[in-house]
Amino acid sequence: MTAILHDQSHNRLKYRGVVYDVGLNFSGTGFSVEPFDPALVQHDLEAIANDLHANAVRIEGEDVHRLVVAAQAAHALGLTVYFNPWKMHATADETCSYLCEAAKAAEELRVTGVDVVLVVGCEYTIFSKGVFPGESFNDRIAWFGSQVAESGISAANIPDSVRAKSAKLNEILRRMTATARAEFGGPVTYSSGSWELVDWSIFDIVGTDYYRRGESAEEYVGGLEAYRVGKPLAVMEVGCCAYEGAAARGDGGFVLLQGTMEDGTGKFVDDVVPTRSETEQADYIETQLTLLCDKVDAIFVFVFSFPAMRKGEGLKDLDMMGFSLVKTFPDDDPRSKAMPPWAPKESFHRLADFYAREKEATP
Repeated sequence: MTAILHDQSHNRLKYRGVVYDVGLNFSGTGFSVEPFDPALVQHDLEAIANDLHANAVRIEGEDVHRLVVAAQAAHALGLTVYFNPWKMHATADETCSYLCEAAKAAEELRVTGVDVVLVVGCEYTIFSKGVFPGESFNDRIAWFGSQVAESGISAANIPDSVRAKSAKLNEILRRMTATARAEFGGPVTYSSGSWELVDWSIFDIVGTDYYRRGESAEEYVGGLEAYRVGKPLAVMEVGCCAYEGAAARGDGGFVLLQGTMEDGTGKFVDDVVPTRSETEQADYIETQLTLLCDKVDAIFVFVFSFPAMRKGEGLKDLDMMGFSLVKTFPDDDPRSKAMPPWAPKESFHRLADFYAREKEATP
């Protein structure tokens, strides 16, 4: 069954998904996953398919070969693949050139039988150049933050200054999608930020990163109406950091970590180290999935692992400032040399139970 079909006869969640990172260049200084280990990828994807009871995975990363290796492993496990090539800090021209190569790889996967959806980008306005002002990610985030400082970020309350940028965004998205479709014959989507007013006529599937940031359950669920345009609707990201107070911050939970020192300790806002809480992360994920599961076609929980931010103690516990379902051990811990070099967090077990119930209830 192709991933684009939408069965209106029942309201069960069709795709139980997890986001899987194979290496993104967030900082401009190197990939978030190093080294790339195909054996670990195989192990992780088996955990996603068998332990978490997922039937779909959004594989994101910059290196196309890594994406293909992971996609083939996912397919062998029966997972639908949302194939997400993602070159950060690039111009529209650079992005289109890159997408041409990536779309060819996705098409090779498709014609060999992989159930694949091509995700042409994610939150382009902040991660790439040409829409929000600023040459760097930090510049664009600073501008964006200055515009939404009073209103906050929500699909229902986008400042005019940000709203006006969507015309340029859609112009670039049309170029990107045309580039992709010239090489790829399957369904195409995009992973939008809630502040981006995307022209969804360009795409086959509506995709949004849908975090809850302290609004009521009614407001959170009601916000989905902005994305109902008669096409399948996928929540491309939802998740939470693992410390007390993270739930109210949603996707902004990481901002309390301002950087890392040479000795691996974190630099936190006001020099206050948050209190680790795996329960807060697990509660957030279970709550949001309960609200969303009968209202959308697909959900991808962000993120399976994030080895760039590892478990430690006190100032060295960077893991709690990330969104991962598993905690990766630091290099000085003997467990970091094991297969796998991580342990499940409470959110992992809670998600596994949730997806198992959904799987059982699906006709």
